[in-house]
Formats: sequence, C-alpha cells, structure tokens
Amino acid sequence: PISAIKSSGETDEIREAQRLQGYVNRADRLVQSDGAYRSVIEWLLLRTLVFDNIDNAAKAAKQLRYKVKIVTLDGQVINAGGAFTGGSAKRDSGILSRLSTISELKEEAKSLDKEISKLEKRLSEIDSKIVTERDKLRDAEQEKELLLTLSRSQFAALDNANAKYDANNDIIEKLKADYNSIAGQKSKEGEELLHLEGEYEANLERIAALKEYRSKRSAEMGVLDEKRDECNQKANELSIKAAEIMGGVRSAEEMILSLDNRINELDGEKEGQNRRISELISQREGIDALRVENAEECEKLEKELENLRQKRIEVENGNDEFERELNNIRQRLKEKNSSRQVAYELFLRNENKHTSLLEKQDKLGSQLWDDYEITYEDAVGFGYPAVTAENRDEVAQVQVSCRNKLRALGGYNPGAIEEYAEVKTRYDALSTQFNDLTSSSSELLDIISRLEGEMRTSFIDAFEAINKNFGITFKELFGGGNAELSLTDPEDVLTSGIEIKAAPPGKIIKNLSLLSGGEQSFVAIALLFAILKVNPTPFCILDEIEAALDEVNVFRFGEYIKKFDDGTQFILITHRRGTMEIGDRLYGITMPQRGISQAIELNVNEIEGKQKELLDGVL
Repeated sequence: PISAIKSSGETDEIREAQRLQGYVNRADRLVQSDGAYRSVIEWLLLRTLVFDNIDNAAKAAKQLRYKVKIVTLDGQVINAGGAFTGGSAKRDSGILSRLSTISELKEEAKSLDKEISKLEKRLSEIDSKIVTERDKLRDAEQEKELLLTLSRSQFAALDNANAKYDANNDIIEKLKADYNSIAGQKSKEGEELLHLEGEYEANLERIAALKEYRSKRSAEMGVLDEKRDECNQKANELSIKAAEIMGGVRSAEEMILSLDNRINELDGEKEGQNRRISELISQREGIDALRVENAEECEKLEKELENLRQKRIEVENGNDEFERELNNIRQRLKEKNSSRQVAYELFLRNENKHTSLLEKQDKLGSQLWDDYEITYEDAVGFGYPAVTAENRDEVAQVQVSCRNKLRALGGYNPGAIEEYAEVKTRYDALSTQFNDLTSSSSELLDIISRLEGEMRTSFIDAFEAINKNFGITFKELFGGGNAELSLTDPEDVLTSGIEIKAAPPGKIIKNLSLLSGGEQSFVAIALLFAILKVNPTPFCILDEIEAALDEVNVFRFGEYIKKFDDGTQFILITHRRGTMEIGDRLYGITMPQRGISQAIELNVNEIEGKQKELLDGVL
C-alpha cells in the first residue's frame, strides 16, 4: 500500500557509517524505481547499508554495535544483531524446477565445453607458466588471510586489553593522585608547621630585640625631653626678658608721651608769656608815655619786667635741659627698640625651633607607634638608659643592626598560634582520612584480586566444557570434521580473545571467511548448542538462524534441536519448511483486510493425533 507506507529517517548509526572504511551507500539510494514507489523502496532498504567487502563490513558492524543490516558487494549479509549469512542464493527446491534447470545447465555446459576446448589449447601454454606462480599466490593469499584473521583477533584482544588496562590505570592514577595529594598536603603541612615554629622562635627573638630597642629609644627620648625642657626654659627666660623689655619700652613710651605733653604745655605757656610780653611791651610804651606822670609806677613795672625776663631766661634754660633730657630719652628709646628687635628675632627663632622640636617629637611618637605599636609613655616605662653624646654612635649602630634584623625577620603574624591550631586540626583529620583511604584501597585490591581469581577459574572451567561440547556438536551436525576453540592469550584468560577453528569433513580451512555462508551459519549453530549444553536455559528464541542453510542442513538442524526440547522451550522465527515440520505449534500472521492483522494458530500434535485416529479407523 503506497499511501500507507511512510519511510523512517536516518539513525545515528547510519550517519556514523558514512565515515567508515569501505562504505558504498545506502541500499535505497542504489536502487532505481519510479517516483511513486520511492517511499516503499526507502521503507524496505533505508536501514540497509552496502560495503565493499566482508572485512570492512564486519568492522563497521562492530563499530555500529550490530544495530543495522549490512550487505557486501559479493552478497554477504550481516543482519542486525550480528548474524552472518551468505555464500549461496535461495532457490526453488521443487523437483520439476530442478529438472528443467538441470537440462538447461546441460545444454549450456555443452556449448561451454566447445568454447573451453578451443581455449584450452591457448591456456595450456599459459597454465604451465603460471601454475607455480598461482600456487605461490594462493599460499600467499591464504597466509595473508590467516594473518589478517590473526591480526583482527589480536587487535580485538588488544582493544579489550587496552580498555581494561586503561580502566585499571584510571583507577590506579586516581588512587595515586589521592595518595600524592594527601602525602603532599601532609608534607606541606609539616613544612608549614616547621615554618610556623621557626616564625614563633623568630618572633620571640624579635620581641626581645624590640624591648631592647624600646629601652634605648626611651633613653634617647629622655635626652630629647631634657633638651626640650632646656629649650623651654630658655624660651621662658627670653619671654621674661622680652616682657621686661616691653615693659621698659612701654614705660619709656609713657614717659615720652608725658614729656611730649609737658613740652606742649610749656610751648603753650611760652606762647602765653610771649603774648604777655607783647602786652607788657605795648603797656611799656604806654607807660613810657605815662612815665613822667607816674615814675614810681614805671619803676615797679621795670622791676616786674626784669623779673619776667629772669623767669623767661630760666624757662629758656629749663627748656634746653628738657631738650637734652628728651634727646637722651630718645637715644635710650632707640637703643631699647634695637635690643627689643634683637630679642624679638631671637624669640621668633627660638619659637620656630621649639615648634620644630614639637613636630619632631610628634613625628617620632607616630613613628614609634607605626613601627612598634607603643606610645612615648610606654617607651619611657621600659626604663632604657639615656642616650648621651658618648654612647650616641654605639646606640646608632645597635639601632641599624636591630633594623636589619627586623627586616630579615619579615612580617609579624600575630595569629600564628591560632593558625597553627587550625592547621594541626586539619592535618589530624586528613591523616585519618589518608589512613582510611589506604586501608580501603588495600581491601579493594584484595577483593579485586580474589574476584579475578574466581572469574579466571570459572571462565577456564566453562571454556573447557564449551570447547569439548563444541567439537562433539560440530561432528554431529556436519557428520564429521574437526572444530575447537582456543585462547589467543592463555596467560591472561580474562582479556584473551577466542579463536574458532573449524574444518568440515574433507576440507582444510585456515580461515572462517573461506567457508560459505551456510557453513559459517552452521558453525555458529554448533557453538550455540555447545553453550546450551554447558549452561542450558529454560527458554530460547531463535530468529531465522537457519536462513542460510540448504535443505539437508535444515533437516539436520531440526533433528538436532529436538534433543534439547525436553529441557528448553524454543520459539523459532522461520520461513523454512524443514524447521516448521519439527514444531509442536505453528503461528502465522496474515492480513485479511487492509490494516488488520490476524494470527493463525496450528497445533501440529492435535492434527497428527486426528490423522492417526482417521488412519486407525480406516484400517
């Protein structure tokens, strides 16, 4: 039904096969048909792959995990699941068809004989030359096939051994990595412990050196304090002198101010006296006019004028002395101002020096705290001897030496003790884990060794039994011949490959690939029955296992399988008549209507019983 069939898409295995060696194409792509039937062709052949030869096909089937059907160009078939078929084509087994085929073949043989007789003369000359070469070539090809088979088996065994070796190496590497990491961590923690102990001792020495350095610094600070006190005392003295000078300057200024006021008053009195003199002179002129009239009054006025003149001289003399005194005061004031300027400049220098010393003291205090985390009072409390001019160089050398030692000690870790406790706890826990892992590893290795020993013993026993039964079963099925199983590496049976040697009666076979498809299938059936003899199962399904066999071998297969039906129930999927004849029940699937399947059951035993009853009744 063209409309009902839908082709499925490519699988991952089909896409993967395109990259393998010997790949030709998908079977549906190699078949030509009308477009209307393309879906039917794809539905039938899309999952069938074509390879150039059986070797590449076998490798591809193994890599594709036997999930697709593979056909070679010479007609060999590898079914999904791993069954190999080929070597002969299925033909109609009817008697009439055989007779007609035989007559046709005889006529064709006669014509071919005539042609062969003509060619034999020419070939006889060539055959004599190439017989020896052909024999050599045949031997070389057989040797080549044998070597290829051996190499494939060796490669397979090598792959298995490498896989197991890699797995064991991975486990060993993981265990080694765990062991190395634990051992490295243990050694690292031991080194850290020794390092921490060394740092602890170094810190103790550093603390002692710091105490010694602190005492020396305290002595230096004592000397600096003494100098600072001396400077403060000098500064106070200078401040007192400056205050005294300023007082003298202020008193001199007050005296100068009072003298200026007195001078101003005397200047005012002088102007008044001058006005009085002017008045008296004017009066004298009037008096001179009146002198005659009043002589006595004139004499009185002259006396009074003389007195005034005397007073004027005295005042003028006193004014000169006042000027001299004022000049002296001004000279003294100038001297005081100059000394005051000198004192003020000295005061400023001392004050700047005092400020510089205070800043230096603060800076030294900050440096003391930054370097040693102690204050000036703490340093003084250590009681170090004072630094003097005699021992200053020696103290400086000790200071430089201590600084070099501190620089060599490196950073100080105040939490070293807590860190040591944490590392110690972690080390103890990791040591316990390491001991547990070591004991667990030993136990696992012992278990693995014991299991491998048991597996080796069980495998050898089963292999020997299967090999013995394989030879017996092969002879029974083939009617003679020899077959045996052998290990490629008897020293290591768990990773060894298995070689199958089979020689049907009358043949010398060095490679299984030289057998026909039916013979290869029969060898596989013989091996299957040998395994069932060693380890029988209550239930077994066989899917067209005898498809490549001819009628005679199908009959042998059916007769042989009857030997196992007492202990094993077989379900056979087949299209062969000989296999159907040995069945107790037959089930067929038919489609009486489109899209509807129907199962048909046939009980052979009941039919045979009825036939027997009918025959008995007839007789």
